Amino acid sequence: MKRLVLAVAAIVVVGVGAWLLAVRMESPQQAAARAEPPAPEPVVVALDRGYLNGPVSMTVEAQNQQSVVVTPPAALTGVVTSVDRSAGDTLSPGSVPFRVNGRPVFVLEGAFALYRDIRPGDEGDDVLALQKGLLAAGYALGRPDGKYGPRTQAAVWSMYRAAGYAAPEVAVGAPDAAGAPSPGASAPETTAAGTGAAAPSDGTAVPVAGGGAAATVKGPGVLQSEVLTVPRLPAVVEGITTVGTRIAADTGLLTLGTGQVVLTSTLPQGSVGALTVDAAARFTDDSGTEATARVTALAPTETGEVTVSLLTEGAVRAGSSYVLTIDNPAAEDGERLLAPVAAVVTRAGRTYVYVREGMAFREVAVEVEATVGGVAAIVAADGDGGGDAGDGVVLGEGTEVRVG
Repeated sequence: MKRLVLAVAAIVVVGVGAWLLAVRMESPQQAAARAEPPAPEPVVVALDRGYLNGPVSMTVEAQNQQSVVVTPPAALTGVVTSVDRSAGDTLSPGSVPFRVNGRPVFVLEGAFALYRDIRPGDEGDDVLALQKGLLAAGYALGRPDGKYGPRTQAAVWSMYRAAGYAAPEVAVGAPDAAGAPSPGASAPETTAAGTGAAAPSDGTAVPVAGGGAAATVKGPGVLQSEVLTVPRLPAVVEGITTVGTRIAADTGLLTLGTGQVVLTSTLPQGSVGALTVDAAARFTDDSGTEATARVTALAPTETGEVTVSLLTEGAVRAGSSYVLTIDNPAAEDGERLLAPVAAVVTRAGRTYVYVREGMAFREVAVEVEATVGGVAAIVAADGDGGGDAGDGVVLGEGTEVRVG
């Protein structure tokens, strides 16, 4: 039994040794084959469909198209005693942005400042401008005729009352020394009732303090010191005076933004790329919804940068910033089939791509419409099917492929 075990063990040892020797031994042909690199596999990339010029993102700031600096009329003097608006607020016609010497200063839409204090019975271009400003503020007074009559006076009372003040009371037709009224004269003295004082709205004459026993008022006056006219309202407050400011001729009381809100961004020239006018952008506006904007101008600056301007109908606020994405910066007519330039092979004056079909590739003649960087826009030549987005094409000229 012992001899049998030894014999089996010897057979096993000899067998293992023979196997190890066979593994270690190989012919020169086998060694050479093992040393050769594997056959190269073609590199395949997918075709894409989109715009030849890639998307562009930028941060823009919303601002009004125009800025107007409002300075005081010559008649406005004193000290700013209260400021009731702040930057970003919207001023509508008839608003009171601040008070001077405790009295309100209104803003009305108009092409020029009032050049006098307006009294009942006055007529002229300034009265006509005042009437148009009151109409823009929403006060009914009939057809503007340039005459400061009872209906216009009632509108002035309403404007002051809406702001919590009484209009100035102006003495008109004060008697002269002989006891007869001065022909067409208006007494220069005016008084302003305190805040919340009652005021007539129908032009009824009432006594005026300091005007004499026979002095009367046929309606409220309009002091040029209490009205600022600006070319366009409503407008956004970009800057405003402060309490304690002493009024001077060149004091900037208000800076107002008017016109449509514009989105702007200043970019380095190299970042503009193919961006062009009419390119469409998308962004999230103040309402939280996706809005669109359109490039309206590309303006070079003195520093070598470019200011991009866009208009939008989205809900935006002057002074706020937004992030825009422009998917089609060059405003191309539509999406195109895109391939890497390295996948396009030129041979005998024609261009081809090799589209994968199973384990083989199909040679497809194509025309290159345009290239940007390493990307080419291609279309099939001769009506041949040129593949579509997602199809694989061989990358690299000279790569051996099996054409099916």
